[in-house]
Amino acid sequence: MLIQRVIFLSAEQKIVVSSSGQNVTLTCRAPNKNIVVVEWSRADLESDYVLLYRDEQLVPEHQHPSFKNRVDLQDRQMKDGDVSVILKNVMINDAGTYECRVFRRRTNRRKRALLKTDPISIITLRVVAPPEINVTAESGQNVTLTCRAPNKNIIVVEWSRADLESDYVLLYRDEQLVPEHQHPSFKNRVDLQDRQMKDGDVSVILKNVTINDTGTYECRVAQRRTNRWKRALLKTALISIIYLRVVAPPVQKNITAESGQNVTLTCRAPNNNIIAVEWSRADLESQYVFVCWDGQVLPEEHHPSFKNRVDLQDRQMKDGDVSVILKNVTVNDTGTYQCRVQREDDSVALISIIYLVVAPPGPGGGGVSEGGYVGLIFGLLVAAVLLVVVVGLLIYRKKQQNQDPYQPPAEQQPEFSREL
Repeated sequence: MLIQRVIFLSAEQKIVVSSSGQNVTLTCRAPNKNIVVVEWSRADLESDYVLLYRDEQLVPEHQHPSFKNRVDLQDRQMKDGDVSVILKNVMINDAGTYECRVFRRRTNRRKRALLKTDPISIITLRVVAPPEINVTAESGQNVTLTCRAPNKNIIVVEWSRADLESDYVLLYRDEQLVPEHQHPSFKNRVDLQDRQMKDGDVSVILKNVTINDTGTYECRVAQRRTNRWKRALLKTALISIIYLRVVAPPVQKNITAESGQNVTLTCRAPNNNIIAVEWSRADLESQYVFVCWDGQVLPEEHHPSFKNRVDLQDRQMKDGDVSVILKNVTVNDTGTYQCRVQREDDSVALISIIYLVVAPPGPGGGGVSEGGYVGLIFGLLVAAVLLVVVVGLLIYRKKQQNQDPYQPPAEQQPEFSREL
Protein backbone atom coordinates (compact mmCIF):
# COMPACT_ATOMS: atom_id res chain seq x y z
CA MET A 1 0.00 0.00 0.00
CA LEU A 2 1.36 3.36 -0.99
CA ILE A 3 1.60 6.15 1.55
CA GLN A 4 0.36 9.52 0.36
CA ARG A 5 2.64 12.39 1.39
CA VAL A 6 2.95 16.11 1.00
CA ILE A 7 6.24 16.76 -0.76
CA PHE A 8 7.77 20.06 -1.66
CA LEU A 9 10.71 20.46 -3.98
CA SER A 10 12.08 23.33 -1.88
CA ALA A 11 11.21 24.10 1.71
CA GLU A 12 10.57 27.62 2.94
CA GLN A 13 13.63 28.81 4.84
CA LYS A 14 13.64 31.62 7.37
CA ILE A 15 15.87 33.14 10.01
CA VAL A 16 14.18 34.27 13.24
CA VAL A 17 15.98 36.32 15.89
CA SER A 18 14.53 36.62 19.39
CA SER A 19 15.55 37.87 22.80
CA SER A 20 15.84 35.38 25.61
CA GLY A 21 12.58 35.03 27.53
CA GLN A 22 10.25 35.85 24.64
CA ASN A 23 7.65 33.67 22.96
CA VAL A 24 8.48 32.78 19.35
CA THR A 25 6.22 31.56 16.55
CA LEU A 26 7.82 29.11 14.15
CA THR A 27 5.65 29.31 11.04
CA CYS A 28 4.68 26.40 8.83
CA ARG A 29 1.73 26.02 6.44
CA ALA A 30 0.77 22.81 4.61
CA PRO A 31 -1.13 22.98 1.28
CA ASN A 32 -4.21 21.07 2.50
CA LYS A 33 -6.20 20.24 5.63
CA ASN A 34 -6.03 16.43 5.63
CA ILE A 35 -3.16 16.33 8.07
CA VAL A 36 -2.84 13.52 10.61
CA VAL A 37 0.78 13.96 11.70
CA VAL A 38 2.79 17.12 12.41
CA GLU A 39 6.44 16.85 13.30
CA TRP A 40 8.74 19.65 14.43
CA SER A 41 12.34 18.55 14.86
CA ARG A 42 15.85 19.83 15.42
CA ALA A 43 18.77 17.73 14.18
CA ASP A 44 20.85 17.97 17.37
CA LEU A 45 18.00 16.45 19.44
CA GLU A 46 18.60 13.05 17.76
CA SER A 47 15.47 10.86 18.00
CA ASP A 48 13.37 13.24 20.16
CA TYR A 49 11.09 15.90 18.75
CA VAL A 50 10.42 19.51 19.48
CA LEU A 51 6.75 18.59 18.94
CA LEU A 52 4.94 15.52 17.61
CA TYR A 53 1.20 15.81 16.99
CA ARG A 54 -0.63 12.64 15.94
CA ASP A 55 -4.28 11.58 15.83
CA GLU A 56 -5.42 15.00 17.05
CA GLN A 57 -3.26 14.96 20.15
CA LEU A 58 0.28 15.70 21.26
CA VAL A 59 2.64 12.79 21.84
CA PRO A 60 4.72 13.94 24.85
CA GLU A 61 6.62 10.68 25.29
CA HIS A 62 8.53 11.44 22.09
CA GLN A 63 9.21 15.08 22.99
CA HIS A 64 12.64 16.27 24.13
CA PRO A 65 12.53 17.17 27.89
CA SER A 66 13.68 20.75 27.29
CA PHE A 67 10.51 21.47 25.27
CA LYS A 68 7.89 19.91 27.53
CA ASN A 69 5.15 22.40 28.45
CA ARG A 70 6.86 25.04 26.33
CA VAL A 71 5.66 24.34 22.81
CA ASP A 72 2.23 23.89 21.23
CA LEU A 73 0.47 24.27 17.91
CA GLN A 74 -0.67 27.81 17.21
CA ASP A 75 -4.00 26.38 16.04
CA ARG A 76 -5.04 22.90 17.14
CA GLN A 77 -7.64 22.94 14.34
CA MET A 78 -4.85 23.51 11.82
CA LYS A 79 -7.14 25.81 9.84
CA ASP A 80 -5.98 26.41 6.27
CA GLY A 81 -3.11 24.01 6.87
CA ASP A 82 -1.55 26.15 9.59
CA VAL A 83 0.80 23.89 11.57
CA SER A 84 2.90 26.67 13.09
CA VAL A 85 4.06 26.25 16.69
CA ILE A 86 4.60 28.69 19.54
CA LEU A 87 7.81 28.17 21.52
CA LYS A 88 7.46 29.84 24.90
CA ASN A 89 10.09 31.51 27.01
CA VAL A 90 12.99 30.87 24.64
CA MET A 91 16.49 30.38 25.99
CA ILE A 92 19.96 30.62 24.52
CA ASN A 93 19.97 26.80 24.29
CA ASP A 94 16.94 26.94 21.96
CA ALA A 95 19.07 28.35 19.16
CA GLY A 96 19.23 26.01 16.17
CA THR A 97 17.59 24.93 12.91
CA TYR A 98 13.99 23.70 13.18
CA GLU A 99 12.24 21.63 10.51
CA CYS A 100 8.51 21.21 10.01
CA ARG A 101 7.05 18.08 8.37
CA VAL A 102 3.48 16.86 7.87
CA PHE A 103 1.91 13.52 7.00
CA ARG A 104 -1.52 13.02 5.45
CA ARG A 105 -2.67 9.54 6.51
CA ARG A 106 -2.54 7.42 9.63
CA THR A 107 0.57 5.47 10.43
CA ASN A 108 1.95 3.59 13.41
CA ARG A 109 5.44 4.72 12.65
CA ARG A 110 6.47 7.66 14.74
CA LYS A 111 10.21 7.95 14.34
CA ARG A 112 11.61 10.54 11.95
CA ALA A 113 13.60 7.97 9.99
CA LEU A 114 10.40 6.11 9.08
CA LEU A 115 8.26 9.10 8.10
CA LYS A 116 10.43 9.92 5.08
CA THR A 117 8.79 13.30 4.52
CA ASP A 118 10.58 16.35 3.25
CA PRO A 119 10.44 19.49 5.39
CA ILE A 120 7.86 22.14 4.50
CA SER A 121 9.55 24.83 6.54
CA ILE A 122 13.11 25.27 7.78
CA ILE A 123 13.67 27.97 10.39
CA THR A 124 16.97 28.98 11.92
CA LEU A 125 16.32 30.43 15.36
CA ARG A 126 18.86 32.74 16.93
CA VAL A 127 18.35 33.63 20.58
CA VAL A 128 20.22 36.60 21.98
CA ALA A 129 20.54 37.91 25.50
CA PRO A 130 18.18 40.81 26.28
CA PRO A 131 19.67 44.32 26.11
CA GLU A 132 21.21 45.62 29.30
CA ILE A 133 19.25 48.33 31.11
CA ASN A 134 21.15 50.94 33.12
CA VAL A 135 19.68 52.21 36.39
CA THR A 136 21.25 54.88 38.58
CA ALA A 137 20.14 55.36 42.19
CA GLU A 138 21.31 57.19 45.27
CA SER A 139 22.43 55.50 48.43
CA GLY A 140 19.45 55.02 50.74
CA GLN A 141 16.80 54.92 48.03
CA ASN A 142 14.49 52.03 47.08
CA VAL A 143 15.03 50.73 43.53
CA THR A 144 12.75 48.66 41.28
CA LEU A 145 14.54 46.15 39.05
CA THR A 146 12.07 45.46 36.26
CA CYS A 147 11.45 42.07 34.65
CA ARG A 148 8.40 40.77 32.79
CA ALA A 149 8.00 37.17 31.65
CA PRO A 150 5.92 36.39 28.57
CA ASN A 151 3.29 34.30 30.37
CA LYS A 152 1.79 33.59 33.79
CA ASN A 153 2.73 29.93 34.24
CA ILE A 154 5.75 30.77 36.37
CA ILE A 155 6.85 28.57 39.25
CA VAL A 156 10.43 29.79 39.73
CA VAL A 157 11.80 33.34 39.74
CA GLU A 158 15.53 33.85 40.12
CA TRP A 159 17.35 37.16 40.53
CA SER A 160 21.12 36.78 40.57
CA ARG A 161 24.36 38.73 40.43
CA ALA A 162 27.45 36.97 39.10
CA ASP A 163 29.78 38.06 41.91
CA LEU A 164 27.51 36.43 44.52
CA GLU A 165 28.53 32.97 43.21
CA SER A 166 25.92 30.35 44.19
CA ASP A 167 23.74 32.64 46.30
CA TYR A 168 20.84 34.64 44.91
CA VAL A 169 19.57 38.16 45.25
CA LEU A 170 16.12 36.53 45.39
CA LEU A 171 14.83 33.02 44.76
CA TYR A 172 11.06 32.50 44.62
CA ARG A 173 9.73 28.97 44.20
CA ASP A 174 6.33 27.34 44.62
CA GLU A 175 4.70 30.62 45.67
CA GLN A 176 7.20 31.42 48.42
CA LEU A 177 10.61 32.97 48.93
CA VAL A 178 13.55 30.66 49.59
CA PRO A 179 15.69 32.67 52.08
CA GLU A 180 18.25 29.88 52.68
CA HIS A 181 19.56 30.43 49.15
CA GLN A 182 19.66 34.23 49.45
CA HIS A 183 22.90 36.16 49.90
CA PRO A 184 23.09 37.62 53.44
CA SER A 185 23.45 41.21 52.19
CA PHE A 186 19.96 41.04 50.60
CA LYS A 187 18.00 39.43 53.43
CA ASN A 188 14.92 41.50 54.40
CA ARG A 189 15.79 44.05 51.71
CA VAL A 190 14.34 42.57 48.53
CA ASP A 191 10.91 41.26 47.53
CA LEU A 192 8.76 40.77 44.46
CA GLN A 193 6.89 43.90 43.43
CA ASP A 194 3.79 41.73 42.93
CA ARG A 195 3.57 38.35 44.67
CA GLN A 196 0.71 37.48 42.27
CA MET A 197 3.07 38.08 39.32
CA LYS A 198 0.18 39.57 37.36
CA ASP A 199 0.81 39.68 33.60
CA GLY A 200 4.16 37.98 34.17
CA ASP A 201 5.55 40.83 36.31
CA VAL A 202 8.48 39.41 38.27
CA SER A 203 10.14 42.74 39.07
CA VAL A 204 11.73 43.15 42.49
CA ILE A 205 12.08 46.08 44.87
CA LEU A 206 15.53 46.49 46.42
CA LYS A 207 15.30 48.62 49.56
CA ASN A 208 17.79 51.07 51.04
CA VAL A 209 20.48 50.55 48.40
CA THR A 210 24.14 51.08 49.21
CA ILE A 211 27.29 51.56 47.15
CA ASN A 212 27.95 47.81 47.54
CA ASP A 213 24.74 47.03 45.61
CA THR A 214 26.33 48.31 42.41
CA GLY A 215 26.51 45.50 39.83
CA THR A 216 24.78 43.58 37.02
CA TYR A 217 21.54 41.85 37.97
CA GLU A 218 19.96 39.05 35.92
CA CYS A 219 16.34 37.91 36.02
CA ARG A 220 15.37 34.36 35.06
CA VAL A 221 12.12 32.40 35.24
CA ALA A 222 11.16 28.75 34.95
CA GLN A 223 7.80 27.36 33.95
CA ARG A 224 7.97 23.74 35.02
CA ARG A 225 8.71 22.00 38.27
CA THR A 226 12.20 20.90 39.16
CA ASN A 227 13.99 19.72 42.29
CA ARG A 228 17.29 21.05 41.06
CA TRP A 229 18.25 24.29 42.73
CA LYS A 230 21.54 25.48 41.30
CA ARG A 231 21.50 28.10 38.57
CA ALA A 232 23.26 25.86 36.05
CA LEU A 233 20.63 23.14 36.51
CA LEU A 234 17.45 25.21 36.67
CA LYS A 235 17.32 25.65 32.89
CA THR A 236 15.67 29.01 33.37
CA ALA A 237 15.44 31.65 30.67
CA LEU A 238 17.29 34.95 30.98
CA ILE A 239 14.64 37.66 30.75
CA SER A 240 16.26 40.86 31.93
CA ILE A 241 19.76 42.27 32.54
CA ILE A 242 20.04 45.42 34.65
CA TYR A 243 23.20 47.29 35.56
CA LEU A 244 22.60 49.16 38.82
CA ARG A 245 24.89 52.03 39.74
CA VAL A 246 24.53 53.39 43.27
CA VAL A 247 26.02 56.81 43.95
CA ALA A 248 26.31 58.97 47.03
CA PRO A 249 23.58 61.64 47.23
CA PRO A 250 24.66 65.18 46.29
CA VAL A 251 25.65 67.62 49.03
CA GLN A 252 22.98 70.20 49.78
CA LYS A 253 23.83 73.82 48.99
CA ASN A 254 22.34 76.74 50.90
CA ILE A 255 21.44 80.01 49.18
CA THR A 256 20.10 83.20 50.77
CA ALA A 257 18.35 85.81 48.64
CA GLU A 258 16.31 88.97 49.13
CA SER A 259 12.72 89.29 48.10
CA GLY A 260 12.47 90.69 44.57
CA GLN A 261 15.82 89.39 43.37
CA ASN A 262 16.51 86.88 40.58
CA VAL A 263 18.18 83.69 41.81
CA THR A 264 20.18 81.07 39.89
CA LEU A 265 19.73 77.48 41.08
CA THR A 266 22.81 75.68 39.79
CA CYS A 267 22.86 72.13 38.42
CA ARG A 268 25.34 70.44 36.09
CA ALA A 269 24.86 66.94 34.66
CA PRO A 270 27.90 64.77 33.85
CA ASN A 271 27.29 64.66 30.08
CA ASN A 272 25.31 66.23 27.25
CA ASN A 273 23.03 63.31 26.33
CA ILE A 274 20.14 64.78 28.30
CA ILE A 275 16.57 64.12 27.25
CA ALA A 276 14.74 65.47 30.32
CA VAL A 277 15.34 68.05 33.07
CA GLU A 278 13.18 68.23 36.17
CA TRP A 279 13.31 70.78 39.00
CA SER A 280 11.03 69.94 41.91
CA ARG A 281 10.16 70.94 45.47
CA ALA A 282 8.65 68.31 47.76
CA ASP A 283 5.79 70.49 49.05
CA LEU A 284 4.51 71.03 45.50
CA GLU A 285 3.40 67.37 45.37
CA SER A 286 2.90 66.22 41.76
CA GLN A 287 3.68 69.54 40.10
CA TYR A 288 7.11 70.87 39.24
CA VAL A 289 9.13 74.04 39.49
CA PHE A 290 10.35 73.41 35.95
CA VAL A 291 10.22 70.57 33.39
CA CYS A 292 11.94 70.31 30.01
CA TRP A 293 11.58 67.25 27.74
CA ASP A 294 13.45 66.78 24.46
CA GLY A 295 14.34 70.46 24.44
CA GLN A 296 10.74 71.58 24.99
CA VAL A 297 9.58 73.33 28.16
CA LEU A 298 6.33 71.85 29.52
CA PRO A 299 4.53 74.74 31.27
CA GLU A 300 1.43 72.63 31.88
CA GLU A 301 3.51 70.59 34.38
CA HIS A 302 4.64 73.68 36.31
CA HIS A 303 3.14 74.76 39.62
CA PRO A 304 1.08 77.96 39.11
CA SER A 305 3.35 79.97 41.41
CA PHE A 306 6.32 79.36 39.07
CA LYS A 307 4.72 79.93 35.68
CA ASN A 308 6.57 82.58 33.63
CA ARG A 309 9.08 82.98 36.46
CA VAL A 310 11.59 80.19 35.82
CA ASP A 311 13.67 79.12 32.80
CA LEU A 312 16.89 77.34 31.94
CA GLN A 313 19.99 79.49 32.23
CA ASP A 314 21.15 77.93 28.95
CA ARG A 315 18.56 76.36 26.63
CA GLN A 316 21.40 74.59 24.81
CA MET A 317 22.43 72.93 28.11
CA LYS A 318 26.05 73.32 27.08
CA ASP A 319 28.45 71.12 29.07
CA GLY A 320 25.48 69.64 30.91
CA ASP A 321 24.43 72.98 32.45
CA VAL A 322 20.78 72.59 33.49
CA SER A 323 20.71 75.45 35.99
CA VAL A 324 17.55 77.54 36.16
CA ILE A 325 16.91 81.21 36.89
CA LEU A 326 14.07 81.93 39.32
CA LYS A 327 12.83 85.49 38.85
CA ASN A 328 11.45 87.94 41.40
CA VAL A 329 11.66 85.59 44.37
CA THR A 330 9.32 85.94 47.34
CA VAL A 331 9.27 84.61 50.86
CA ASN A 332 6.99 81.79 49.63
CA ASP A 333 9.82 80.54 47.40
CA THR A 334 11.79 79.42 50.47
CA GLY A 335 12.33 75.65 50.37
CA THR A 336 14.47 72.73 49.17
CA TYR A 337 14.85 72.43 45.40
CA GLN A 338 15.99 69.23 43.66
CA CYS A 339 17.41 68.94 40.15
CA ARG A 340 17.07 65.65 38.27
CA VAL A 341 18.08 64.72 34.75
CA GLN A 342 17.39 61.77 32.49
CA ARG A 343 20.00 60.74 29.98
CA GLU A 344 19.63 58.44 27.00
CA ASP A 345 19.32 54.79 28.08
CA ASP A 346 19.45 55.79 31.73
CA SER A 347 17.08 56.40 34.60
CA VAL A 348 16.35 59.72 36.26
CA ALA A 349 19.21 60.80 38.54
CA LEU A 350 19.27 63.42 41.29
CA ILE A 351 22.11 65.85 40.54
CA SER A 352 21.69 68.86 42.82
CA ILE A 353 19.91 69.82 46.08
CA ILE A 354 19.59 73.50 46.97
CA TYR A 355 17.98 75.03 50.05
CA LEU A 356 16.81 78.55 49.23
CA VAL A 357 16.00 81.09 51.97
CA VAL A 358 14.27 84.29 50.85
CA ALA A 359 14.42 87.22 53.32
CA PRO A 360 11.31 89.41 53.70
CA PRO A 361 11.29 92.84 52.00
CA GLY A 362 12.85 95.80 53.83
CA PRO A 363 11.14 99.17 54.71
CA GLY A 364 9.23 100.71 51.83
CA GLY A 365 8.20 97.35 50.45
CA GLY A 366 11.37 96.74 48.44
CA GLY A 367 14.35 94.59 49.04
CA VAL A 368 17.21 95.92 51.11
CA SER A 369 20.40 96.45 49.15
CA GLU A 370 23.90 95.84 50.44
CA GLY A 371 24.49 99.62 50.78
CA GLY A 372 21.22 99.92 52.70
CA TYR A 373 22.44 97.41 55.24
CA VAL A 374 25.67 99.39 55.75
CA GLY A 375 23.70 102.64 56.26
CA LEU A 376 21.38 100.94 58.70
CA ILE A 377 24.27 99.69 60.80
CA PHE A 378 25.92 103.16 60.82
CA GLY A 379 22.64 104.80 61.87
CA LEU A 380 22.21 102.39 64.73
CA LEU A 381 25.74 103.13 65.97
CA VAL A 382 25.14 106.92 65.91
CA ALA A 383 21.86 106.49 67.77
CA ALA A 384 23.61 104.39 70.40
CA VAL A 385 26.30 107.08 70.92
CA LEU A 386 23.67 109.83 71.29
CA LEU A 387 21.76 107.73 73.78
CA VAL A 388 24.88 107.30 75.89
CA VAL A 389 25.56 111.10 75.86
CA VAL A 390 21.98 111.98 76.87
CA VAL A 391 21.96 109.46 79.69
CA GLY A 392 25.32 110.78 80.93
CA LEU A 393 24.03 114.39 81.03
CA LEU A 394 20.93 113.38 82.96
CA ILE A 395 23.01 111.53 85.53
CA TYR A 396 25.36 114.52 85.92
CA ARG A 397 22.52 117.03 86.52
CA LYS A 398 20.93 114.74 89.06
CA LYS A 399 24.18 114.52 90.99
CA GLN A 400 24.51 118.34 91.06
CA GLN A 401 21.02 118.74 92.47
CA ASN A 402 21.60 116.23 95.22
CA GLN A 403 24.78 117.80 96.68
CA ASP A 404 24.38 119.03 100.51
CA PRO A 405 20.60 118.63 100.60
CA TYR A 406 20.36 119.88 104.30
CA GLN A 407 22.02 123.34 103.83
CA PRO A 408 19.35 126.19 104.05
CA PRO A 409 19.26 129.08 101.62
CA ALA A 410 21.56 132.07 102.22
CA GLU A 411 18.82 134.47 103.47
CA GLN A 412 17.77 132.05 106.25
CA GLN A 413 21.26 131.53 107.77
CA PRO A 414 21.99 133.33 111.22
CA GLU A 415 24.20 136.40 111.14
CA PHE A 416 26.91 135.58 113.75
CA SER A 417 29.17 138.47 112.77
CA ARG A 418 26.68 141.22 113.90
CA GLU A 419 26.38 139.91 117.43
CA LEU A 420 30.08 139.73 117.78
